[in-house]
Amino acid sequence: MKKQRIQNLVKPSINKISKYIPGESKILGNKKIIKLSSNESPFKLPKSLFSKLKIVLEKSNLYPDGDSRLLKKTISEVFKLNSNQIICGNGSDDILSVICQTFAREKGEVICNEFGFIYYPIISRAAGAEVIIAKSNGVSISCDNILKKISNKTNLIFLANPNNPTGSIIFRDELEYFINKIPKNIILVLDGAYSEFIVDKNYTDGLDLVRKFPNLIITRTFSKIFALAGLRLGWAYSNKEIIDLLEKVRGPFNVNSIAQTMGSIILRDKKFLKKSIDHNLKWQKKLPKIINEIGLQAFETHTNFVLVKVDKRKFNKKKIIEGLLKKRIIVRELNNYGLKDYFRISIGTNEELYYFIKVLKALVKKN
Repeated sequence: MKKQRIQNLVKPSINKISKYIPGESKILGNKKIIKLSSNESPFKLPKSLFSKLKIVLEKSNLYPDGDSRLLKKTISEVFKLNSNQIICGNGSDDILSVICQTFAREKGEVICNEFGFIYYPIISRAAGAEVIIAKSNGVSISCDNILKKISNKTNLIFLANPNNPTGSIIFRDELEYFINKIPKNIILVLDGAYSEFIVDKNYTDGLDLVRKFPNLIITRTFSKIFALAGLRLGWAYSNKEIIDLLEKVRGPFNVNSIAQTMGSIILRDKKFLKKSIDHNLKWQKKLPKIINEIGLQAFETHTNFVLVKVDKRKFNKKKIIEGLLKKRIIVRELNNYGLKDYFRISIGTNEELYYFIKVLKALVKKN
């Protein structure tokens, strides 16, 4: 009876939400694991950064800067942007949620692509909107299918470029053509969580397109290449009118002092960034090739992860995943993304990946 009463109090759209389930981070009873499930940086922060934290921790009795002014200033200088067009958040997920609170409407429609980040439908439904799924082209985003789903009820479109969890990307020419076709009364959110990993000149992270398209919001994170996943830090860039609206809705003091300080420092650490990019570029080419040679199907990637398909006519995916777990290796199952024959592996350290390859070879041979 009590449960029924509570159900009557919530928005009907909440009942359509499936809880977000993150990638596994531990194996029961096993402290020494190889976590290749969450696309985190394989590198720890330089120890030289930690000395800066003492001053911040001594002031932990005080609230952080509510406007993240130093962080915004650093972002604006590094990326050559206007600081008054930047908003910072407790991870980019925080900002994505604020965007939904601001622009998604009750009985309105939010378009997400098939095989896209599953948090987009969650926050859209939480705002009371109807989620419209645009079919993908294989495992790649179809801009044409997204455009076909636009109606007079559409308020918001979410698009990750590169896409998570498939790793596919949309290059500049197609992206600009796509944005040009979107009515100006619809907000397009371009999630660039993995932008820093891409060196292809035909790609754009979209920051340079904000001036041209007033309905465009770019979101970014410090969780991937900048190795701050545990601190939760993200930011977004758009025209000032949109940023001012988002600033009204975001929570007060939403970015802690440690995150603000570390984010401001790591952004200027070119040596750490180069190390991460070089390592990733090496394994972007190497890992899919090796996995394909083993007998599974690995897709080309532009990110810090690889999508792998298991041919169910030849292999048992469940046994492969279980076999990896027995050897202390965690990869990302993608059943909740609708990709039942697939798994995703993050690019870890050299040692972790060579061990993964060794174990995978043995499992496939045995399978």
